[in-house]
Amino acid sequence: MSGIIFFKTVNLAKIREFYEGRLGLKLWKDQGKCLIFAHGSLKLGFCEGQASETGGIITFVYDSPAEVDASYARFEKIATGKPEISEYYKIYHFWARDFEGRSLEFQCFIEPEKKGTEKAEISILNPDKAKPKLLLTRMIPENAVDQLKQVFEVHANTEPRNLSKAELLQHIPQMDGLLCLLGDTIDRELLDAAPKLRVISNYAVGYNNIDIDYAKSKNIAVCNTPGVLTESTADLAWALIMAASRRIVESDKFVRRGEFVGWEPLLFLGQDLHHRTLGILGLGRIGEAVGKRATGFGMKILYHSRTEKSPSYEATRVDLETLLKESDILSIHAPLTDKTRHLIGKKELAMMKETAVLINTGRGAIVDEKELIKALQEKRIFAAGFDVYEHEPQIPQELLDLENVVVLPHIGSASFATRAAMGEMAAENAIAIVKGEKPKSRIV
Repeated sequence: MSGIIFFKTVNLAKIREFYEGRLGLKLWKDQGKCLIFAHGSLKLGFCEGQASETGGIITFVYDSPAEVDASYARFEKIATGKPEISEYYKIYHFWARDFEGRSLEFQCFIEPEKKGTEKAEISILNPDKAKPKLLLTRMIPENAVDQLKQVFEVHANTEPRNLSKAELLQHIPQMDGLLCLLGDTIDRELLDAAPKLRVISNYAVGYNNIDIDYAKSKNIAVCNTPGVLTESTADLAWALIMAASRRIVESDKFVRRGEFVGWEPLLFLGQDLHHRTLGILGLGRIGEAVGKRATGFGMKILYHSRTEKSPSYEATRVDLETLLKESDILSIHAPLTDKTRHLIGKKELAMMKETAVLINTGRGAIVDEKELIKALQEKRIFAAGFDVYEHEPQIPQELLDLENVVVLPHIGSASFATRAAMGEMAAENAIAIVKGEKPKSRIV
């Protein structure tokens, strides 16, 4: 059983503009004199009437305070107050109103506090005061941990979550080394609290989570893990290309719901890949590997990059506008910088073909997520596939509600062999620095 909450309105057109255009709800059904919107499991209906019904409360429920805050940032102009905690109802919420005066509530439930939940279980894996100390912010493959233990006294977060800023600040002062993840923010405050720190080894290719310049000024080495995850991430990009273009996830859900009754001529029509045009934004290691795989499909390959590249296959360097206008598949692999943040926005999305598919396995903030959601909702591009997000790990509900989107939980490098190789390189980088040797990959 499912339900729909209905309201009467005197302005159905403006209702659609507000709830679909402004709030980003998906239009589930258009019955002419009645519009029904969907937001997760919520169904909200508006029917044309002689007078508007404005009583009651429309509540949008989120999973975390961060999502409530993100909604407030988007809807501040219609909000009637700032987000706050209601101890009585155990919720974190803010209020707003639609143009006819209906009360809108955006909230998440607050879990009861449990003793000790704010303190991670930091375990010393191999107590040895004679060795330099290293903080491991999350457990990584065993081969890498074993390497670290040979040189360091390893202090490891053994819980299945990232450390909070307070926890990092608590444990960093005595550390000589830090092996961290892309989700750990290593800023000035943290670096100032680490007088003994000699090396930061990032378990990732990217390093926009680290204040590189400040680390350099404090003579702290920063290392990363390029190269080892190139092929696996390129494989994953192609998995998204195939899934989004040929509507694989939609089709899978359709079959599992028991709706498949036999072959149909117009069922789940998608976009071909063979002999189409692949556009690559950022022809670094991963971008080049993605292009190489496209040669097997007989695709024309275009790329946009700061400098001319010399891949092992035929590819043409073009300006961004040409890339956007001519690509059937746009695959994003550029690094995140001040210049690439929101490089793909409203103007750029308008240049793309209506049949185009956008894939992002690079950095989430390269794409203006809000504008992309609008383009997908309005079918101005065919589909999209994501492994990274603008405000990761928060993903807008409007994006999750779309059928023409494939979403993955940042698993580009998630193969057994690749994650083990990343761990090995991260461990070797940290070990090399404390031994006074040259690491495999040093940024500063």
